[in-house]
Amino acid sequence: MAVGKALQSVPSALARNPLIVALFGLFGLIQSVTVVTQQINPLVGLAVSGVFFLGILVGMPFIHGGLIKMADEALRGTTSLSTFISAGKQNYVSLLGAMFVVFGVNMALGIVLWIIVIMGVGVGMAVGEHTGLIIAGLIGLVIGLVYFVFVFFIQFYSQEIVLNDASAIDSLKQSAALVRKHLLSTFGYMLISAVGGGLVGGAIGAAGPLLLPAPSPTLDSQPLTQELLLGMGGYLVIVVLAIAVLGSILTVFSVAFYREIRTGRRGGQPMNA
Repeated sequence: MAVGKALQSVPSALARNPLIVALFGLFGLIQSVTVVTQQINPLVGLAVSGVFFLGILVGMPFIHGGLIKMADEALRGTTSLSTFISAGKQNYVSLLGAMFVVFGVNMALGIVLWIIVIMGVGVGMAVGEHTGLIIAGLIGLVIGLVYFVFVFFIQFYSQEIVLNDASAIDSLKQSAALVRKHLLSTFGYMLISAVGGGLVGGAIGAAGPLLLPAPSPTLDSQPLTQELLLGMGGYLVIVVLAIAVLGSILTVFSVAFYREIRTGRRGGQPMNA
């Protein structure tokens, strides 16, 4: 029920607020520029990619907080760019802290998995059997399951911070408690979100090899041929459209679903208005 109600509220929210779609389109354009510049000049592309990566690290909490609040307002009426800016600033520190915690857990699990795989390969080579590899594989599956459970339960920490005034640590606890009360519907929501994310990734991943030429083996600039310009233009269109449409839908859907399981009614009332 919650998933269905949340999905139903998305089209009207975005129709009232095309600004959200436009913002995602802008983010898609900025992201695609890093790939396009690499086609023209690998050195310039590398520099642009580095700047983009640093910008994402610093700006992600701001962007995430602003978009969540805009989606929340869009579900109840109209929103504006001032909401994006104010929510991004107000929730920056808490979102950054929570993201650091999540990143730390992910890194710890990754390090443990890497150590276990190396040990399993070493044991397998030493004894000449596959026992070590099998054990390492099984332990790796367990760690993967632990990671999935962790992500599953804390996936609404951003909404808790922006819409419920939670602190960085409390947001993780409150998200876990909320998901625990709505396990089945949250799993359904996660499946739909995964499909949507897969469509975005698939569109972007397929657009590059299909439309852009193979990367130059040297660092020399490539001539701007008609084929290259057409390919870059097509790539830009696909990336911008995919991120603009699916990114905005998934973001509003995530907030709509959160409000459904938090308040029990579509749209609800502002939690921290």
